[in-house]
Amino acid sequence: MGWVSSPSTPSAGRPESGAGVPAPPVTPALIVFSLLRFGLIVVLTAVLMAVAKVPLIIALTIAIILQLPLSMLLFGRQRERLNLALAARNADRRAERERLRSELRGDSR
Repeated sequence: MGWVSSPSTPSAGRPESGAGVPAPPVTPALIVFSLLRFGLIVVLTAVLMAVAKVPLIIALTIAIILQLPLSMLLFGRQRERLNLALAARNADRRAERERLRSELRGDSR
């Protein structure tokens, strides 16, 4: 069953979206968005500890809670890139799964 573990991907390893256009890569978008959110937590924690003299664990808890709505407001463009990349990857996987099922059924395309 080697064909299951190594799916064919055109464009030198980059999957294509349904329209034949290369799908945006998920990993860079995920890394950027995660680092931005983590950086926001670090900044909020530092501000709470320096300005309000809040203990570390409480400042970290408050920062984690505050970064959730703030990241929605501040990082909209990066979140949209990640959503598009994930949606394209999901569509590619769905199309590939349907192609494999069709092949297993013996349907000719």
